[in-house]
Amino acid sequence: MMSNNEKMKVDPRIKRTKRMFKDAIISLIQENYDKSKLTVQNIADRAELNRATFYLHYQDIDDLMEQMIDEVLDELNKTMKSPSEDNQSINKGYPTPRTRLISFLEHFYRNAGLYNVMLENKDFRKRVFGILLDIVTFWAEDRKERGRSFQVPNEIIASSTLGILSWWLQEGTPYSPSYLANQIILMSK
Repeated sequence: MMSNNEKMKVDPRIKRTKRMFKDAIISLIQENYDKSKLTVQNIADRAELNRATFYLHYQDIDDLMEQMIDEVLDELNKTMKSPSEDNQSINKGYPTPRTRLISFLEHFYRNAGLYNVMLENKDFRKRVFGILLDIVTFWAEDRKERGRSFQVPNEIIASSTLGILSWWLQEGTPYSPSYLANQIILMSK
C-alpha cells in the first residue's frame, strides 16, 4: 500500500518538462516577444520539446500562465510563513512586520526574472497586491498597538510598495531586500 507521501510525489521527468516550458515562456517574454503572437509552437521550440508534450501538461498558453501564477504564489506564501534570514526582528517566534516585508522582498529578489515577467499579468499583479495589503495591514495593527498608526490608508501604502517593487525588478534589483525594506518603512513613517 502506498503512503500519502508516495502518492503526492511527482515524476522528476514531469517536473523537468514543465520547468522547461516555463523557462521557455519566460525567456520569450523577457526578449520582448510580442505576447499576442506567442504560440505553443514558439514555446515548444524554445523548450526544445514538441507541441504534443506541451498539450500533455497544459490546455493552452493561458493554462501554463495560470499554473505558473499559482505555483509562484504558493511558494511566496510558504516563504511568508517562515522567518526571514534577518532573525534579529523576530519576537517570541513570530515574524515582525519588518521581517515579513524582508521575506517577501527576498523571495522576489531570488526570482527576479520570473517576477519581472509575471507582474505584467494583471491577475498576478492583483494577487501580489493582496499579499502586500496583508503585510501592510499586519504592520498597521502592530503600529496601532504601539500608539503609532499610519497617516494614509493601507491600500495607498500597499500600492506604493507594489510600484517600488516593480521599479526595483525592472532596474535589476540594484538594492538588497533589507535595504529596500528599510526605505519602504522610512517612507511610510
